[in-house]
Amino acid sequence: PPATASVAPSQPPAVLPQGTPQSQYDYALSLMLKQQDFARAEQALRAFVRQHPQDKLTGNAQYWLGETYYVRQSYQDAAFALAEGYQRYTKSGKAPDSLLKLGMSLSRMEKLREACTAFSRFLSKYPKANARLKARIDRERRQAKCR
Repeated sequence: PPATASVAPSQPPAVLPQGTPQSQYDYALSLMLKQQDFARAEQALRAFVRQHPQDKLTGNAQYWLGETYYVRQSYQDAAFALAEGYQRYTKSGKAPDSLLKLGMSLSRMEKLREACTAFSRFLSKYPKANARLKARIDRERRQAKCR
């Protein structure tokens, strides 16, 4: 048989553009918020978290990763991503949002006791949270029939 030239497997297209962590984060977020391409945003955010585990934006990226699942009603994946974000990036500005959305994901999965635990933890850990987040927590706690 004739010899065939071995061809290297083609690389999949990069999910993140070259550049600084900030420009890569902005790109991933634009997929989410501007283009609303949640599947591609999920891939880009996951790549960002993997490539920049120590960056100051990684906690935010982890939150938005959870959000890509939440908006697609994949609540179990959302809960995992948000719990990881809350636990791993406690100093992130998105930690309170991660805890709120974790509770909301659990609530949507009918895990009301766990959801109420997340909402209670939010209230005890973030007593100075902004009014918008507190109002959202109150609404979600009522919906989940928390005590």
